[in-house]
Amino acid sequence: MTKFLSFKGPQMNVRTLTLAALLIALNVVLGKLSVGSDTVFKISLGFIATGMIGYFLGPWWGGVAMVVKDLIANTIFSSGSTFFLGFTFSAFVSGVIAGMILYQQKVSLKRLFAYEFVQILVTNVFFTTLWINILYTTPFIQLLTVRLPKEVISWPIEAIILFLVLRAVSRLNLQQKSGY
Repeated sequence: MTKFLSFKGPQMNVRTLTLAALLIALNVVLGKLSVGSDTVFKISLGFIATGMIGYFLGPWWGGVAMVVKDLIANTIFSSGSTFFLGFTFSAFVSGVIAGMILYQQKVSLKRLFAYEFVQILVTNVFFTTLWINILYTTPFIQLLTVRLPKEVISWPIEAIILFLVLRAVSRLNLQQKSGY
């Protein structure tokens, strides 16, 4: 029987570092493919790479990879959005959540729905709304009423898409072939 949460990760070596760099680059690119506004809500494909980061790197390296991704995306590839350390903290939490729930786990629809629920609730609904509230002094409840419907709608969509991607990746058996 597998545990629901994993607190371990792969050993840091050249392969792991190379994979982390590849997944960070993928996350930056997919995150830039977005629609919407940073100040209210934004829809992007970055969740796919975040899930893959957790699946391959575990919680701690996943958190570090997401911090590096956030710093790169908001400095070198910034599209004029405001850099705020709170969003960097959210990125770390996002990587930790992904790694805790997805690392060395069987890919199942139930697990992906649970992962996306926790991820969306903690990082998108709570933290992102809080950071926007702090940055723009918009009332938290007002922001929540605007952002919550998008999060409720995106939850099953993101879970199903990530399930399909991770199932395809897990069938390739990359973790066993490359020692991850």
